[in-house]
Amino acid sequence: MIRVISLDMDGTLVKSRFVDKVWMEGIPSLYAEKAGLDYPAAKEYVIGEYTKIGSDHLEWYDLKYWIDKFGLSISKGELLELYEDEIEVYPEVREALDLLAENYELVVTSNAAREFIDIELDGLQDYFRETFSATTDFREVKKSPLVYGAVCAHMKAKPIEVLHIGDHYSYDYESALDAGLDALFLDRKGERCGREVVGDLREAVELIDGFM
Repeated sequence: MIRVISLDMDGTLVKSRFVDKVWMEGIPSLYAEKAGLDYPAAKEYVIGEYTKIGSDHLEWYDLKYWIDKFGLSISKGELLELYEDEIEVYPEVREALDLLAENYELVVTSNAAREFIDIELDGLQDYFRETFSATTDFREVKKSPLVYGAVCAHMKAKPIEVLHIGDHYSYDYESALDAGLDALFLDRKGERCGREVVGDLREAVELIDGFM
């Protein structure tokens, strides 16, 4: 019997525009100003440095690491605030959360660093009992089965009592299943089909109501 529903954040609850702006516009723009480069040249250099680290290392997700690396005169909070107007919740999210919160404990399980979670969920935080960052809380670069196991342990729930919903087929769907959770794959692009594939969170609610 499901009693906890875990949701991914970027691409599931909120659009990815804010995150993309911070990493792909904010840092390159600040570096261009510092180094006296034009924006395209600065962006090419910054992305090259991102690539050298790669997403398999915690530094990839660490905003302070990159601010320090490029010698930028700005704090993490200040950089995030520059783009907070870009945060956009998907249109069906509040309605879906209202319905889910009637019968389930809700948590967020995201790869994003804690500072991104806190600012992106502003206004939604009251729906969630807990928020979990794979990178900040568990020092894991991806949502592995170990992360889901840790979430279950924290919630004092058996894996079979937890359902995760997210938009990354490997990290949100397959990893959750490998950990023993139920899972739904959120495919907003309509590229997959199947019993456990939904197009938005409204469809997820209908499926959960029908089968759980």
